[in-house]
Amino acid sequence: MTVGAEASTAKQPRPVGICPRCHKVVRAFEDIGKKCAKPLPFGAKCPGVIRTALTADEWTECPDCGASGRIDSGVCPRCNGEGWLYDKQRLGA
Repeated sequence: MTVGAEASTAKQPRPVGICPRCHKVVRAFEDIGKKCAKPLPFGAKCPGVIRTALTADEWTECPDCGASGRIDSGVCPRCNGEGWLYDKQRLGA
């Protein structure tokens, strides 16, 4: 196995926060409570604020990539390369 193949199978750490507007995930505690500012189409930036998502039941390992964020040599389309899926029903709560 090559070094690149090993790196692609490593699990991503579970995120700690999410933007409720664009669903950008963050893994750094210091990003919680800050403006998202993810680039959007036409030069705009997301106006959302990162909220906490710390409980284990809020996240599920992506079944397609096994939480690695990669499938074969590309980004996993199901989780957008994050390796984890958020229970979107909780965003409305």
